[in-house]
Parts: sequence; structure tokens; C-alpha cells
Amino acid sequence: TLDVPARTYAFKVLRGHGAAVQCVSSQPSGNMVCSGSWDNTINLWKTSGSDADGDTISIKKRKKKGESKETLTEGAAVSTIVGHTNCVSSVVWPEDDTIYSASWDHSIRIWDVESGKATWNMFCGKVLNSVDVGGENSALIAAGASDATLRIWDPRRPGTLAPVYQFSSDHTSWISACKWHNKSWFHLASASYDGKVMLWDLRTAWPVSVIESHSDKVLCVDWWRGDGVISGGADSKLCVASGISV
Repeated sequence: TLDVPARTYAFKVLRGHGAAVQCVSSQPSGNMVCSGSWDNTINLWKTSGSDADGDTISIKKRKKKGESKETLTEGAAVSTIVGHTNCVSSVVWPEDDTIYSASWDHSIRIWDVESGKATWNMFCGKVLNSVDVGGENSALIAAGASDATLRIWDPRRPGTLAPVYQFSSDHTSWISACKWHNKSWFHLASASYDGKVMLWDLRTAWPVSVIESHSDKVLCVDWWRGDGVISGGADSKLCVASGISV
């Protein structure tokens, strides 16, 4: 017999955006999540707590034999961060008090969670699809753009907003995702609409590995078990590569 995956339903629905939700990230403490939207805003939400945190509603889930009602909590945003002027395409929340965002308005911003104010703005002149934070002391910002270029900034460097690293001659279409290795300061992965996943070492000027397992756009990528990479594409496939030297 085949094992049938258990069905899991949401216990809470969070409403408040005025357009499609493009990206999400959770606070390291797990107390909150943030979401970026095509309404140009970032919303902050509480995911835990009592029913007093939201309205309890009943929903119907049709089963094979009859119907049953399930209840879930519907919550509202606790705050909204405003500043981007186009789709917020990517968010990452590496520290409890700091959120990083990338946008189609060509900017990356660092936000103070308590005040909702931007503490660092960087405009690169290109649509940005993804952002991640890692590298040395988890301080470097990597972003993938519509010009097929992977750029890396160090916001600790005063007086300049120029990238400290820039890889522009390998991907041939939009970079859809980028991800730092969680243990190596030097390694990160990028995924692109050109159907390729590339693995980078900041100590070299070219990709250390190119994975061409997809037959269509690659939409997402992450590291797996330290020496592997998993990616998902518009070809409806998840591809796993392992044995990568990091």
C-alpha cells in the first residue's frame, strides 16, 4: 500500500495586504513573521497567542463522508512598513530587530522593526528579485536582479553604496533566488530563469559549479545537508545535487 500524506490545515489566516503576497520570512525568535506584497508594503504579524489575538471563524472542509466544520483564527497585521514604491519581492529576517527587503523599485532596504524606519537604502537601477544575508559575520547582503547579475554589498563600509562583489557574466536571464551557505562565509547559490543553478565562492571570479538539471526557469534554491543544493523550477521539478565541495 502507498503511504498517503497527512492533510494539514492552517490554524490561522492573516489578512491585511491589498494585493498578492510575494514573500515571507519568520523572526528568529519565532514570535512574528513578515510578508512582502505587490501592494508595496511589508506587514508584520503575530502567529501565536490566544484567540483574543484575532477573530475566530468557522470553515467547512468536505470529507469523503459528510462535512465537518473546523475553526481557525483570522488575524490582522500588528504593523505595516511603508517605503517601497513597487512590489516587495523578497524579505529576510535574520535578527529580531532587523528586516532586509528587496523590491522591484530597484532598492534594497534595511528596516528597524520597532520604529518601522529604514536605516539603510541602496538603489542599484535594476529590478531586484531576491535578497539574502550571510557571509562574513552574517553582514553581507546578496541580491539577484533582472540584468542577470548577482551583487553583494557590505553595509558596514562607510561612504559607498557600490557592491563589494559582482558576478555578471555567467547567468543569461533574471536571477530569481540567491542563498548564502549557513556555515561558510564564502559560498552562496543563485537560481535563474536561464534554467541554471550556480554555486559561488567569493574567493574566485567565476562559479565553482553550474547545475543544469532543469528544463525551464529555476524559481527557488536552498542549501541541503551542507554539501547539497535543492532547487525548484517552472518545469514542476525539484532537483537535488549533492557532493559539492564547500
